[in-house]
Amino acid sequence: MSKKSSGKTAVWIIAIVLVAAIVGGGTYMWYDTQLKAQQQRITSLQSQVAAGAVTGNPAYLELTEAGGFDFRVGIDANGGVAADDTANSIIAGIAAPTLAIENLDTNDAATNVYITMWDPESQVGGIPVSLEDTTLSFYVTYNGVLIPLYLSVAEVGTYSNGVNIGTIPVGGAVSALTFSAIADAAADDTYDDSQATYTIHAYIYQADAGSSQPASWTLST
Repeated sequence: MSKKSSGKTAVWIIAIVLVAAIVGGGTYMWYDTQLKAQQQRITSLQSQVAAGAVTGNPAYLELTEAGGFDFRVGIDANGGVAADDTANSIIAGIAAPTLAIENLDTNDAATNVYITMWDPESQVGGIPVSLEDTTLSFYVTYNGVLIPLYLSVAEVGTYSNGVNIGTIPVGGAVSALTFSAIADAAADDTYDDSQATYTIHAYIYQADAGSSQPASWTLST
């Protein structure tokens, strides 16, 4: 082999190594971003719960769920979203998800109660894995204030601390908790376009008792 040919071969080898390094680095950065997104889901509420001691007994709460999340119009046949869409805003007859909570316990009040989509007790999120890191965000309206439970920014989702609704005394109730979801504009194939249904969970967490109870609704695409 001539020196000229040998030199060309060396240049090609270096080029291939550089391309592999760039592609490999890009892949690493993508996975690193996903890992950081997962780590972000360890919220300050979890840290607070882990550091705190159980100080009471869980109250017996009755949950009444109604409605559901419906994106059958907002998410198109290609699995994309043309423009930011709020579930239930288009299809008549589909009620927004609601939750009512009643304390039926005869002895214990439910104290330091949170509404959250991340369960501190089981360390499980209420959003199916296939919907995480899409463009979906979830909210609850409490006392007229819209509070994020799960926020997606640039298709990276993060669970929030939720909302502390305080104490539900024996015989007491909390009603008119309304949930909502927004799907930001998304490219084709971001979502399942085969009319899929998913189960979405929120958790009623009695922090002083270290006890959670799930509520659930259906989300349709």
